[in-house]
Amino acid sequence: MNREHPEVRTTAEPGHGEPVYPQWIDRLVELHVLADNGDAASAAAAASWIAEDSEARRVWEDVQRTCDQVRTAQPGN
Repeated sequence: MNREHPEVRTTAEPGHGEPVYPQWIDRLVELHVLADNGDAASAAAAASWIAEDSEARRVWEDVQRTCDQVRTAQPGN
């Protein structure tokens, strides 16, 4: 992993009763939301990141699948 990359992984502090996710996942989801809403810089940063990091790519694809499911869900389901 490139330590100079802006999304270098760190571990999140545990919360009370909340799942503990590494902070890099929060950053990746943030980039996904921004990129999905037309932010070209975020899309480029994410593309670079997921090209270098297979774990980040897996998480990105999971987030994309979840977004697709939400978008296609019928109201009331």
